[in-house]
Parts: sequence; structure tokens; C-alpha cells
Amino acid sequence: MHARLAPGRFVGETARFLAVSDPGGLRLRSATATTITVVLAMAVLLPASKLIGQPITVAMLGTVVAMQSSAAVKDRDQRSRVVTTLLLVFPAVAAVSLSAVLSQFGKVADVGFILVLFAAVWVRRYGQRGTALGMVAFICYFFSLFLRATPSQIPILTVSIVVGVAISLLVRTVILPDRPRVEVQRLVRALRAACIDVLEVASNRRDRNLTLLRKKLDRLGSTALMIDDWLDRNDAAMLLSVTNEDLSIRIFDAQIATEQLVSALWALDPDKSWPTSLGQATTALGSCLQNNPSEDQLRAARRLAASAADKADASTQAGIATTVAMRAVQAHIAIHHITSNALRSESEPKPKAEETQSDDAGLNPSTKAAIQVAVATSAATILGELISPDRWYWAVLTAFLVFTGASTRGEILSRAGHRVVGTIAGVLAGVVLSALVGHNQPLQLVLLVVCVFFAFYLVTVAYALLAFFITVMLAMLYGLLGTFSVDVLELRIYETAAGGVVGIASAYFIFSTGTRSTMTTKIDDYLDLMSGIVDTSIASVVEPGQTTDLVADMRRFDNALKELVAAGKPLEMGPTTRTRRGAKRLLRIMTVSNRSGHALARAGVGASRAEKGNGPSEATAKALREAADVTKTTISDVKRALAGEHVEPPEKLTETSAFDVMLTSTNTPGSVRSAVRSLATLNRTMGEVFTRA
Repeated sequence: MHARLAPGRFVGETARFLAVSDPGGLRLRSATATTITVVLAMAVLLPASKLIGQPITVAMLGTVVAMQSSAAVKDRDQRSRVVTTLLLVFPAVAAVSLSAVLSQFGKVADVGFILVLFAAVWVRRYGQRGTALGMVAFICYFFSLFLRATPSQIPILTVSIVVGVAISLLVRTVILPDRPRVEVQRLVRALRAACIDVLEVASNRRDRNLTLLRKKLDRLGSTALMIDDWLDRNDAAMLLSVTNEDLSIRIFDAQIATEQLVSALWALDPDKSWPTSLGQATTALGSCLQNNPSEDQLRAARRLAASAADKADASTQAGIATTVAMRAVQAHIAIHHITSNALRSESEPKPKAEETQSDDAGLNPSTKAAIQVAVATSAATILGELISPDRWYWAVLTAFLVFTGASTRGEILSRAGHRVVGTIAGVLAGVVLSALVGHNQPLQLVLLVVCVFFAFYLVTVAYALLAFFITVMLAMLYGLLGTFSVDVLELRIYETAAGGVVGIASAYFIFSTGTRSTMTTKIDDYLDLMSGIVDTSIASVVEPGQTTDLVADMRRFDNALKELVAAGKPLEMGPTTRTRRGAKRLLRIMTVSNRSGHALARAGVGASRAEKGNGPSEATAKALREAADVTKTTISDVKRALAGEHVEPPEKLTETSAFDVMLTSTNTPGSVRSAVRSLATLNRTMGEVFTRA
């Protein structure tokens, strides 16, 4: 599986690493767009402010609004993003005006800040647009306090806001407009890079690293999910020579075939050499995983893989791997044909209607979060002013931000810890850089821009990195304003710590949401979907040729796992070794079971494409249903055990009654064999919950 990259190996390996670590270059594009927006805003607003005799603070507000407009707007389609960007002017101007007016009345401005924070969280119920409008209102009120805006400055600050939003819109629509066709092509390249990565680990017989293999498999799955997210936002029929449903199936086929090949390769004896047929099949797959193979190369790869599969002994593990490799070749060739035969039309995809949340009984989650934030920021205001009457808003800022993107006690504790650690490191770096840079304003501006880029490029990698680069950026900003001092940055540490403590306390005592209970709920949802996958897949295998929604079901299944892993991450950093190990082990079991679910669904999808009436015998069908019942019982027992009930470990963990039928029958369809293996593996995996770590 090693690619032949002799002269440009370093460049090729680096490109593949970037493709895998940032699928589709989405983080790079987003950070670049935000950075360009900030640079243009400064290039326009700084000279303009100086020309008309306004302080640099006016330009800084417009620049911050431009940056926030670029980063906060995340609607699903281009038209909605443009509308949201235009709407940002209104909450921004309203927040600045309110802050400037109330600041004349002392502590009244503090009350206004808390009300704005409450509203900023409350409007999250309206989806991405509400979140963006709330964030901009909050950031504008905050910076108005930070910049000590006065009522007389409201008109010029309004102009600065409008210019900032206009620049953000210019970047979004003209300089870096959305190119969905290019985006999906990059995502597909990232999928191929992820396939190469995981296959290299699986075929490495000298250094067998199971942890690394699982990590690579998870990355492959997350890349496939990003393509599915692209399909939610775009109409493939208008951009590629395929419908959304067909592209989703092709991606699913490629992902599942690769996962099955990885499993088959890993099961081979590392001390024995591969048969020639398997080597040929994997060589053919390597050709298909190149980004720009010619049609001749693809045809040759298909012929080589088919020939290898014909010569392989299907009763051996190597023969199974060869057959699966051929399926992977076919799947990746199909994707090549889709992405290389893109239609010429660059028509804008039709926007989809935004999903609206139905009101459940009781308080809306956004209302609960708004009350938590109001209480936390009120306490942070008092505590922050005790620490520093002039810099109290840093505590309020932290108390607010630890709730952004977090809902459970564990998540909030984790974010608060990341923010404090990142702030401390940022203060140290800011002090050193400020000493080296001095009053060199051009260099300060360059460093400020660099910090903006890395803050937004790395925010999804680690929240602490965002806090680090934002703190360094503030050090440069203080330098530009002529107010830099080590004491100010030290105060930022104290205020950040105070805000983090208050945020954590609010999360624990106001509408408390337990991390463990949330994780248990997510596991229940995941296992319910798993039982549904078992039912649908077995029904499809037993009665081939029937229409099935298994691909869509699997994406919901994958998203449920993603939510489960996110909910369980705080427990992986739990206070005790037992808690950490238990959470990691449970998440690993669920992740491994996901791949068994994939294989089972692949058998169901394959059977749905077969001719009707070409199903297994009655005895085999009955045994298959019995095997499914055994697996579903195990899944049900896992749910009960995790709910705290006493459950006796299941007896049938290593085999099912279907195995006997499969082994004695000579006419068992391949989809049945795949289904049986998948059920057996899934049953064993679920049964690990009952064994001691």
C-alpha cells in the first residue's frame, strides 16, 4: 500500500497529512477567510480613522465586528449566510449604542451587560442564525466597554460596524465565495488519504499498533461524515453527475469496504507472507487511491483486482481480504467517475429550509442556558470587580464563553480548565513577544493577524489553543493602544480563573446537567439505532431486492456515535483512574461496535441490490433471525446494565446458531455470510461490557 513518491515524497506525505487532519481544507479555508477579513478591515479602517481624526479604538471595533461576522456565521447554505451577515448590523449597533449610553450611569452598564448576555444565549433557540446574532451583540457590548465608548461616538462607531460587516460580506461572496464542487472534491481526496493511512497501519506487519489503527479508522469515519454533511448543504445533482442519494451510497460503499479490508488484513498472520493475489488486489487499490489516475490506470486496476479475486481461495482469510479489496477498488473507481465527470454548471444549490425545534414540555434548553449564564455573569461581575474595578469584564467574558458549545457539567469544567491554561500560557508568550517587539507597530499588526489565523484554525483541535492565541493577540492589541503592561495581563489570568470558577459553580447548581447521565442517554439512543440497523439489515438479507434506507440509517447511526463520544470525552479526563478507564473502555466498545454495524448494513445494502427471490433457504433465514435476536438481546442487556440494573452476562457471546447453518450449507449467499460474521462480531463486542477491564 506504500505509494511510490520517490522525488517528492516529503511534499506528498505532508499534503496527505494535511488532507487527513483537515478534511477538505475546511478549517484552513475558514481561518483564511477570517484572517483576510481582519486584514482588509484594518487596511480600510485604520487609515480612515486616522484621516478623520478618530481614535484607533473606532477602527478596532469595526475590525472585531468583521472578524466575528466571518467566524460566527455558519448557516447551511450561501444565501442564508449572506442574509445573516447583513442582519448582524442591527444587533451590533444596538449593543454598542446601549453600552455607550448605559456606561454613563455607572453600575447600570453592568446590568445591561448581563441582560445582553442573557439575550445572546436565549436566541440560540433559533438555530445558527440566532447564535450568530447573539454572539455579535455580546462581543460588541463587551468591546464597547473595553474601548470605553461614549454616546457621542455612536454615529462613527455605527459606520465602523457597517464597514466591518461589508468587508466580511465582500470576502464571503467575492474574494472567497463558496465553491461546493471544489469542496466535495477536496473532501473525497481527504477520504482517499484517510483510506491510505489506515491501510498502511493495517498492513504493517512489523509494528502492529491497535490504538493507532483505531484512531485512523475513527478519522476515516469522521471524513465520511463530513461528506454526508456536505450533502445536507448542497444538491449534488446540480454540481456532479450523480444524485445526493447515489453519492451517499458510493461513499458508504468505499468506507465500509475499506473498513472490512482493514479488518481482514489485521486478522492475517503477521509472520506469513501475503499470497500473490492479495498483493495484486492491494496494488490495484493503491492505484485507485491516487487523486488523479487516468482512465487507463483505473481500467487496469479493475482488471487486476478482478483477476486477483478470481484466483483467491475464498475459504481462507487472505482470500476474503482479496475479495474485499476488489470491492474497495470498485467503490473508489465509482467515486473517481463521479468527481471527475462534474457538470459544467456552477448553479447555486437550492437552499434547504432551516430546521425548527419543536417546543418540548418545560423550559427550552436555550432558556435554561440563558438563566445559567445570567446567574454566572452576575456573580462574575461582583467577583471580577473585587479583583479589579477596571478589568472585571474579563471574568464575565470567561463565565459566558465556558457555556458556549457546552451543556453538561463535565464539558463546562473542561472548557474552563482549557481557557485558564491557555490564558496563562498566552500571558507568558504575550509578555515575551511584547518585550521583543517593543513599539514596532507594523510588527505588532503582523503578529496580531498571525494570532487571528491560528486561533481560528486550531479552535476545533483544542479550545486551550484558542485562548492562548487570543491572549497573545490582546497583548499585541494593548501594545497598539499604548496601554500594554504585565500587570494588565496578570489581571487577565486572575479574572479568567474567577470567571471559570463562577461558570463551573453555575453549571453545578443551576439547572445542573450531569455528564454521566447525558452520556447514558446518548448510549441509549445509539443502542436503539443499533437494534434498528440489525432489524433492517437482516430483513433485507432474508428478502433480497427490497428497497431500504440503510445508508441514511447508518449516517444517523454514525452521528449518534459522534454525539456519544463528545458527551463522554469529559469523563475520559475524570478525577479518578477508574472513571477515566471506564469511560475510555466504554467509548472504545461503542466505537468498535459501530464498525460491526457498518459491515452488517453493507450486507443489507448488497442484498437490496440483488434480484428478488434469490434469498437464503428457510432454515438459514430462520437461523439468521435467531442470531439477530441473540444480538438484540445482548444490546438490550447492555442498556439495562448501564442503567444500573443487575444483568447476568449473556451466554452466547462467541457464536450464534446461524454459524452451523452457514457452514453446512453449500448455497448460502455472500450477504448471509457477511451478516452472520457481523452479528457474531457485534455480539462479542457488546458482550465486552460485561467483562472486567
